[in-house]
Amino acid sequence: MFLVKKGDFKKHKGEYLDSVVRKTGITIKALTASAGFDRTTYYHHITDPHLPYKVISRYGEVLKFDFSPEYPEIQRARSDDPQEITTFEEMKKDRDYWRSRFFDLAEKLAENYKKENT
Repeated sequence: MFLVKKGDFKKHKGEYLDSVVRKTGITIKALTASAGFDRTTYYHHITDPHLPYKVISRYGEVLKFDFSPEYPEIQRARSDDPQEITTFEEMKKDRDYWRSRFFDLAEKLAENYKKENT
């Protein structure tokens, strides 16, 4: 287990995440694969000073690191929206769901149009 000193706290959430990750020694590839992110996404995350708490929390789960002492708001963010999409895989599933719904409704609309015009 590693410790992050209180003096290491930074307001920039992405930089703070990066400092914690570097202290763990975990590879970025292993971290992102376990967290459900792409490796390049991690590099975007660490440049974001306003990184969403759900994303920070996801990394914290993989790292077995509690970010809540530095960001007490993280507890509220975890419970606010359990449906929030935070990974590429979740985004693809959500996209596919809505695409399917759209095509189903488009087919029904076409059928109704045909019935009305025949």
